[in-house]
Amino acid sequence: MRINRRVLLKLMALAAPASALRGPAFAQGFPSRPVRMVVPFAAGGPADITGRIVAQHLSELLGQQFYIDNRAGAGGVVGAETVVRAAPDGHTLLFSSNTAFSVTPAIKKNLSFDVKKDIAVISPAARGPQALVVRSTLGVGSLQELLARAKREPGKLTIAHSGVGSIIHFAAELFKYYAHIDVVQVPYRGGGPSVLGLLAGDVDMMINDLSPVLEQIKAGKLLALAVASEQRSPQIPDTPTFPEAGLPQVISSSWFCLGAPAATPPEAIKTLSTAMGRVLHLPAYRAKLAELGLEPFELSPAEATAFIARELDKWTNLVAAANIQAE
Repeated sequence: MRINRRVLLKLMALAAPASALRGPAFAQGFPSRPVRMVVPFAAGGPADITGRIVAQHLSELLGQQFYIDNRAGAGGVVGAETVVRAAPDGHTLLFSSNTAFSVTPAIKKNLSFDVKKDIAVISPAARGPQALVVRSTLGVGSLQELLARAKREPGKLTIAHSGVGSIIHFAAELFKYYAHIDVVQVPYRGGGPSVLGLLAGDVDMMINDLSPVLEQIKAGKLLALAVASEQRSPQIPDTPTFPEAGLPQVISSSWFCLGAPAATPPEAIKTLSTAMGRVLHLPAYRAKLAELGLEPFELSPAEATAFIARELDKWTNLVAAANIQAE
């Protein structure tokens, strides 16, 4: 009896730690194979580049390969549909800019999925400020001067964007609507060509991510008139924000987020969210984002879900108010 009692006590002592580890046991078993991160845009763009950085760090933290699968088309719809239809086991994820999460769903009707119901938000990864820039030869030195000229010369000034339904397009529409100005929109096939058009003098202005225009601003080829955020950018600290200039509604940025099919187990979401929280604080990750003109963007899954819902509502309301039409 004495031996049995000792054995029993030993087993009881072991039982508590075993049950306590039952929760993390899933985390230790997940992911159990390589994880596909679907980027709904072509290779080489901001979402692709940022996604590859995230994938590298997640691979190191979770012990399985995270790899990028580019599924471009229809403003992010093709890639998002690929994820929505995938097995909800955490091994197929969506990594996209706000285009697929909140911009395309705001402008395109009859989508085969509902971004609010069919995609579980895991974690934002990064965001970058946007700024209103004009060609240096335009002859205006402030936002107030630009608005005064636009109202004196309705329909004459031009504003570039990177294609109908892009976040750059929506930023331009947001500015036009709340500034109450009539400027002609000039769509380009992507952000790079639109910047080149601005530098060549083919268009007068655009609202773009700060990173692709920062060198031209510093070189004096472009002039930044306002930043589309609540705080000034440390990269151009002398440039006021739109709220400072009297347009508090003109808030826009490019941001990137990780999501999964809606039915993905909560344990997998938690494992991925926890890992992303660690990634966001890695010095190497932060340094790489800084090179790209981005900054870490940290929210819990619940906070990120609420944030994306607000973004979607904002753009949906703008589409209706400004009568924005999809191509």
